[in-house]
Amino acid sequence: MKNLIFILLSVLSINNLKAQVSTDANRIILNSLVLDKDNKIPEEAKTQLLSKLTQISTKSGMGGNSLTQRFLIAAKINIQTKDIIAGPPQMIVINSEIVFFIGDVETNQVFASYSISAKGVGGNENKALISSIQNINVNSSPLLDFTQTGKNKIIQYFAEQCDYIIKRAQTKAEQQLFDESIYDLMQVPEVCQSCFMKCLSAAQPIYKKKIDRDGEMKLNQARSKWNANQNRQGAEDAASILSSIEPESASYKNAVTLSETIRVKIEGIDKRNWDFKMKKYDNAVNLESHRIESIRQSAIAYYQNLPKTIIYNHIIW
Repeated sequence: MKNLIFILLSVLSINNLKAQVSTDANRIILNSLVLDKDNKIPEEAKTQLLSKLTQISTKSGMGGNSLTQRFLIAAKINIQTKDIIAGPPQMIVINSEIVFFIGDVETNQVFASYSISAKGVGGNENKALISSIQNINVNSSPLLDFTQTGKNKIIQYFAEQCDYIIKRAQTKAEQQLFDESIYDLMQVPEVCQSCFMKCLSAAQPIYKKKIDRDGEMKLNQARSKWNANQNRQGAEDAASILSSIEPESASYKNAVTLSETIRVKIEGIDKRNWDFKMKKYDNAVNLESHRIESIRQSAIAYYQNLPKTIIYNHIIW
């Protein structure tokens, strides 16, 4: 029965949590990158090309913000010829090949690639390159087919690697790296349905270990606050910690006992009621829904604390 409730809630909560967390977390998101290791592309041209890449990913439904920056839509420009047309005014004509990639920066794997020939004319090399980039048709069928191929290959990747992803996360959990473990599992987009559900299920016991550890730490902190200052201020300090202990934590029962001990002591001292209640959930449905959301929020919190600068120098595409 418990498993049935979990499965039903996992499905139902996906739609409910989209507004609370982010619909982006449920899709494959491609981050844009211009490949230019030798810094030969002027910044203005790079900006134009990045804009085109963002438009392409958005058109294909893969633009946005993600829990991971590992999947990229990238492009590089291979200049083939550069000619000068005598003026006045003198103009530069550049013929180039623009190659697009969808890949995984973590594994250096390319899922899809596509190239186009581009020609641009301008008063200098930068303007000629910008001209060629502006001519890219983001609505062209070959480009859209390219992004769909990349998306399908990413889904296939998760299907093939799902057991490994879960095993790796469980290994991290054994090292008490609970937040990182949950983050790894929740990187799987909802569109990869089978793996997504497996990872969400695998995250449950890891989340339980996390709140058991956190609950024990918080209970000890609350005891220290209360033992050091057994008055109303000490009670409030302890209560602020106790209130954050999850009902499913192994320490919850002892936390309730401590809160009751504090209540009796405080009401005996100043003859005023101590209006404090521990966190609780009315039924299994509310508890299960809260657990799933908490797992997601744990992954988001871990991501927000990661370094925001990603180094792409090792890409060999």
